[in-house]
Amino acid sequence: MGQAAFQITRAVHRAALVAGDRPAVLEGEVRRTWRAFAARVARLAGGLRRIGLAPGDRLAILSLNGAPYLELYYAVPWAGALVMPMNIRLAPPEILAQIADAEPTVLFVDAAFSRMLPDLRGKMPSVREVVSTAAAPDTRAYESLIDEGPAIDDEGRSDDDVYGVFYTGGTTAASKGVMLTHTNIVVNAYNVALGFALEDDDVYLHAAPMFHLADSANTFAVTMMSAAHAFIPAFDVAKTLEAFQSYRITRTLLVPTMINAVVNSPELGRYDVSSLRTILYGGSPMAPAVMAKALDGLKCRLFQGYGMTETAPVLTFLTPEDHVAGLGGGDEKARERLRSAGRPVPNVEVRILDPGGRPLPPREVGEICARGPNVMKGYWGKPEATAEALRGGFMHTGDLGFMDEEGYVFLVDRAKDMIVSGGENVYCVEVETALYAHPAVLEAAVFGVPCEQLGERVHAVVVLRPGQQASCEELVGHCREHLGGYKCPKTVELRAEPLPKSGAGKILKRDLRAPFWKGQERQIH
Repeated sequence: MGQAAFQITRAVHRAALVAGDRPAVLEGEVRRTWRAFAARVARLAGGLRRIGLAPGDRLAILSLNGAPYLELYYAVPWAGALVMPMNIRLAPPEILAQIADAEPTVLFVDAAFSRMLPDLRGKMPSVREVVSTAAAPDTRAYESLIDEGPAIDDEGRSDDDVYGVFYTGGTTAASKGVMLTHTNIVVNAYNVALGFALEDDDVYLHAAPMFHLADSANTFAVTMMSAAHAFIPAFDVAKTLEAFQSYRITRTLLVPTMINAVVNSPELGRYDVSSLRTILYGGSPMAPAVMAKALDGLKCRLFQGYGMTETAPVLTFLTPEDHVAGLGGGDEKARERLRSAGRPVPNVEVRILDPGGRPLPPREVGEICARGPNVMKGYWGKPEATAEALRGGFMHTGDLGFMDEEGYVFLVDRAKDMIVSGGENVYCVEVETALYAHPAVLEAAVFGVPCEQLGERVHAVVVLRPGQQASCEELVGHCREHLGGYKCPKTVELRAEPLPKSGAGKILKRDLRAPFWKGQERQIH
């Protein structure tokens, strides 16, 4: 059997060897070196095996940001099992749907989510053990697993072995578990470390949620470079600025809405943010005015990343040089490229394909497709969906766009019925399914409309059944019973007439969307 080429835990072994006395974890008063971190990971892996986590099992993580999240990202594969990070913004029915799909045997919750356990108990037949950082009834104490261990040898999972199952949606209608391998994750980490120009003295702040591939891509790159991880539980402007100052943060990832909040905070001038070198952003484009304010107020470099869960996730980078050229009064081409998602990262091939799978020439619009060692192994338990997404050997993103003559990728619309709001994917079918569950709803169409703060906001057009009554507020409240709050409509329009339909009876959602996007350069933000 040949030597493993790509192994996620190898970064921990190396960090303990070459940077053993340097900081790995900065969280409140806690400071841990890479040597101490590696020892905790080995003992945590042993503790998880001791309570029954077997090779190939899944361990679900429902937690805010923190050092335990980082330790689990490495201890679970060390024990031979698979991680299953869960979106912290999901409602209990959505969480239960994903647990039913992937059947994890162990669930980890932090203090914030231990309060949700009464809503989950008795509804998770696959879960044999619940581990918690809080003193919750009928749970295993997280630190006791580390204290009691025992430390075990690394199981050595690598290459095409599945590292984790990362869900793209929330309900059974749209939720798909993306299987990412060690190769997928490590190749992406190389690209982030190279593109982000990470150094071993960097201090990275986990402010964006750690369940999300955008932040976790940086997680693996930072560990690979033996740099330091700092944490705040969740994004908050004041806590982020305080972390910049107290931890001397050099790099972080924020979505544009977070950057906008930071640069427009009246508190910004009270904090020393001079250590900050670079911010990577993604999820949606950023307004040039916000870019300029970030460059001026934070005195840092900006990277834009574009990708998706299925590509582990980065496909393209828009570099700091592109940002400066586009904002600095450069030529028309430089200003145009500021609206792009950048160019493909190393070892990733991006093509614009027509519906027949044929490549299109520069500036012709088609579907953005990609192939390379970063592309997922497939969807958990969904061979048909896997075959469809990976047809022709390319990952079909569902995004429509074009590429210019020098490889800059421009997004113009979405082929799939999805909204990106504040960096989170919202599948319209999920929201429509929730609306149709209301007894007063006859027809419903959900789509994204422009929003300065969120990029896009979720908008619903609803026709009620004859003789039925329901207010917009009631419909939104009904959705909140079934969906995470970020998926619920921000605005609802009630119509008396039937919604426009095609000859085949399909609701013409594009006709409903068109007035909102009139005059916009592109049909997505």
